[in-house]
Amino acid sequence: MKALVARAYGPPQTLRIEDLPIPEPGPGQIQVKVSAASLNPADLMMTSGDIREAFETRFPYVPGSDFAGTVTRLGTGVVAFAEGDEVFGFGVPPSYAERFGLPAVTSGGLAEYATFQANGPFVAHRPAGLAPETAAALASTGMTAAAAIQDGDFQPGETVLVIGATGGVGSIVVQLLVKEREAEVVATALPEYAGYARTLGATHTIDYLTTDVVTATRRLHPDGVDAIVNLVLDGDRLAEAVKALRPGGRVISTTFSSLGSEDVTVKIVDGPPSLRADTFPTLAARVLDGTLVDMISRRYQFDQAAQALADLAAAPNTRGKWVISMT
Repeated sequence: MKALVARAYGPPQTLRIEDLPIPEPGPGQIQVKVSAASLNPADLMMTSGDIREAFETRFPYVPGSDFAGTVTRLGTGVVAFAEGDEVFGFGVPPSYAERFGLPAVTSGGLAEYATFQANGPFVAHRPAGLAPETAAALASTGMTAAAAIQDGDFQPGETVLVIGATGGVGSIVVQLLVKEREAEVVATALPEYAGYARTLGATHTIDYLTTDVVTATRRLHPDGVDAIVNLVLDGDRLAEAVKALRPGGRVISTTFSSLGSEDVTVKIVDGPPSLRADTFPTLAARVLDGTLVDMISRRYQFDQAAQALADLAAAPNTRGKWVISMT
């Protein structure tokens, strides 16, 4: 089979499409003929060596965690799927899965065939009408966004500042806040992405490069917002942003930070451990009923996969999700 392969740590330009043996499914796994995969910053981190002290990359390495495709073989013990089923989901490299005890392992989705752990909530049936590319863009972003919404316990009428609103996770967070929790969203966004943020449902946008976010937020809501969903900042930058909160407000963050304030409730979002059996089917249903709009901003063919990762590495900011079509 053809696969995008890293042979050693290095920049994405060193990755090549090569021939590898088709991976066989182990116990509890399915083999999938991949139709589409979406890109994540973790793909770059694993291949560059930036996080090698925490997560060792075992070479040859095939990146890709979010996928959609067709089940072609079953490992022993798999009962929830059959050959020919259309599926989508999420998997991580073995070194990551082993460290966190995460039952979501993949041989790498940027390949013609890949294996995924099927027992558990990390693979779901792809319903008719949901395009493979759209499904592949939902998995890791969707699970993190769903966890943020659940952890935030948002109520109708609340005001929420979303920092990182136009990325993959932020795109889903904003839509769910507005359409399901009836919140008012203030979104940080570059000027060229401001229209996109408003399409997602944001009432206001703030250009975080040229405007002080706290000052701009306080101008809109003098008493402060009820909550902040932070998908970008850490350390001192997050501590500064928290000044946009009202007294007793809360922060829901995907980054780890000690804010040191008794007035602020902080919840750290960890998507995979929070994943429920109904999360992926619910996200798929939200796309089909129009609650979630298509957030794909770039599409590549498989023979462009290395270039796509190089483009991702060079992009200072991205909008929505980038996907690779395998066919």
